[in-house]
Amino acid sequence: MNRVVRLLAVLAVILFCLHAFSDNKAELDLWGNVGFVKSFPWDADFKYTNTFSFTEPDRAWINHEWLSEYILHYIFVHFASFGLLLYKILVGMILTGILYLSMKGRRVSGVVAFFWIILAISTIGYGFSTRPHLLTYILYAVFLFILCLYKIYNSRYVYLLPVLGILWANLHGAFFIGAVLLSIFLICEIFGSNPSRKRILTLAVVTVLFFAATLVNPYGWRLWKFIIYSAAIARPYLSEWAPFVRIEYLLEHIDFVMLGLISFFSVAFSRKAKNRTELVILASSFAGAISMRRNIPLFAITAAFVVPKYIDDAAGQSLKRMLTKCRPVITAIVLFMFAGISLLYALRFDKTDFTRIEISQRSFPVGAFLFMKENKISGNAIVFFNWAEYSIWKTYPDCRVFLDGRLCSSYSVKTINDYLDFIYLRDGWYKALKNYPTDIVLIHKGNPVYSKMLLDSDWFIAFNDNISALFLKKAGHEVFLSRVEKGEIRHPIIGTHEYFP
Repeated sequence: MNRVVRLLAVLAVILFCLHAFSDNKAELDLWGNVGFVKSFPWDADFKYTNTFSFTEPDRAWINHEWLSEYILHYIFVHFASFGLLLYKILVGMILTGILYLSMKGRRVSGVVAFFWIILAISTIGYGFSTRPHLLTYILYAVFLFILCLYKIYNSRYVYLLPVLGILWANLHGAFFIGAVLLSIFLICEIFGSNPSRKRILTLAVVTVLFFAATLVNPYGWRLWKFIIYSAAIARPYLSEWAPFVRIEYLLEHIDFVMLGLISFFSVAFSRKAKNRTELVILASSFAGAISMRRNIPLFAITAAFVVPKYIDDAAGQSLKRMLTKCRPVITAIVLFMFAGISLLYALRFDKTDFTRIEISQRSFPVGAFLFMKENKISGNAIVFFNWAEYSIWKTYPDCRVFLDGRLCSSYSVKTINDYLDFIYLRDGWYKALKNYPTDIVLIHKGNPVYSKMLLDSDWFIAFNDNISALFLKKAGHEVFLSRVEKGEIRHPIIGTHEYFP
């Protein structure tokens, strides 16, 4: 019976992964992540400038995740949206496997490993959309795995890290986290209670080689320059970049709160010798999660490496006694039900077709873009930020956008601020219309500027639905106005369900 329980526990983890990592709703960057990069940097059509925009079309574009975007484009071309969903699930499974191997290597008991992996998966699920940062999660976990092995066993695998640095620097801009990890391990070794000259020298060499390796990218040293520049720019208008300070976040991230509390108390009450380096990394990742919500999954990964051995020491025996008091058949039934519910949620919860990526018409103006296509509307468009990359996919090159999700990798601070002033109706909001050759505005009806646009005599509303409003400038759209008067405007047929792309 105990073997059946273990098999059901494994099945429960696998199906919970399937549930946590199989969300099939399109998110705002998906169109850009799949469509921006269709070739390699040495090909003629690789884009080094901001060609999708009319505000700064010649500005240099530092695409810090070009290789991930190429991979996503390749998957979509050959396997459609099912391939993208499968890719996301496989990345999640691989990440879970790395976390389990870490716990197994530290001889964490099965019951602690099971509950901690489930809690970690739930927490990581917050950031698990089809985006380049998924590979940062994998590489971050691999770096932690190798560095922790080196700290314990002086493993030679540490020399793989510079090689992985080349890969990471081309996959996603968060490669600097690898440099941070190496620096923490090096500093803690130097100032540790029993420093080893050999380990210090090895870590120093690996750190220098890692920095050098990250320069092997299409932009060279300019990539690091951009990363430093970008890190200094606040993005309070993006919810995932917001600090963990609002009360409603407590309920939204109850798994993260539990993870943090259990981590603190298990470390505090464990009598096991503390690994200072790992605790510094744990504290740093927690501080990162509090300062920016998008870092919550990184804390969950760190906690999965560091905390289980302390839980095992502080409460492992108590958990085992509780489990032995429970009859195996009851445990098996509970695990079977948990696995079944996870599978049901993975296949059916808020999904019409779990094999395809769905475009929610509550979040995206499907009708507006169909209307623009049916009536051949073209021009320079201010598009609500969340829809800008969707707009590029659907309307480029007939329409170019004012701003999109690439932000400071492609746009100056001035352009970003002029856009935000317009959307949020701040002082100088009209500059986006007056100082730029803008002749289309597609905004969310919840944007503060919507009411102002309704009153502007230079503009008219061509289309609106439950979430969006499409405004056209009268000067430049005379032909469309004439067709309106003649009743020649074509209205699209919008399906009940829309799927990517």
